[in-house]
Amino acid sequence: MDQQLKKISILGCGWLGKPLALHFLQEGYPVKGARTSVEGVRELEAAGIDGYVVSLSETQLDAPEAFWDADILIVNIPPRIHRGVEAHVAEITLLRDKLQTTRIRRVLFVSSTSVYADINDLVTETNDVVPDTPNGQALRLAEQVLLRATGFRTTVLRFGGLIGYDRIPNSLSRISRRQLNDVPMNVIHRDDCIGVISRVIEKDVWGEIFNACAGGHPLRMNYYKAAAAAFNLEIPRKIQPWDLPYKIVTSSKLKKMLEYNFVLDDPLAVFNTVEK
Repeated sequence: MDQQLKKISILGCGWLGKPLALHFLQEGYPVKGARTSVEGVRELEAAGIDGYVVSLSETQLDAPEAFWDADILIVNIPPRIHRGVEAHVAEITLLRDKLQTTRIRRVLFVSSTSVYADINDLVTETNDVVPDTPNGQALRLAEQVLLRATGFRTTVLRFGGLIGYDRIPNSLSRISRRQLNDVPMNVIHRDDCIGVISRVIEKDVWGEIFNACAGGHPLRMNYYKAAAAAFNLEIPRKIQPWDLPYKIVTSSKLKKMLEYNFVLDDPLAVFNTVEK
């Protein structure tokens, strides 16, 4: 597929999707973005993004046909778990059925490391232990709906917790409401989310599952202590017990196969440029 001719549609242009769309625009790609409201579309258009109102539920998908005029669809819609696991799976099933009627042949599905259970060990893409959380269960099933589909190929990116910009603990309230302990964190900076997505498209890698987390896995307590030091806040108190379930998600496959070097491989470095 000719890189210069790829048209990209992004389903879900919020905290990650909007700057992702702007990145692709700067790279010269034709980009379309979807929001669920007219106000949201106006926000996209004000930023120079071709915006469309798209509504997806477990029973109905409403979108202008022009939105599906693309080579690649990036699906960036997290589960709304208050409606149950089955609702998200039904949404993605409805989306799959629609995609099979369009010219889109490549799908990138933004998933999460919540698809893994806490096994107190290293986790790779081959781990099949079903998580206890509804969010993880919904995403694991949704991934399979797209991966097993015919008519298009899907690559799944399992992002760690998203950090960066306004998603860092820069106030006492953001720190004090956390359960601070000695469990290792699996996180990724938004710049690296954009970088990894771009690399998948640049290298034309489809039909794969990739973990996408920074190589550093700071203990939660140390991460928030670094935040407190960066913003001159009171050092938080550790919460017991110390022996809690955890997982360490490795992105070795992604780094090797995509030849990708993380912008922020040490999550604690996010606090190095903070102005006190």
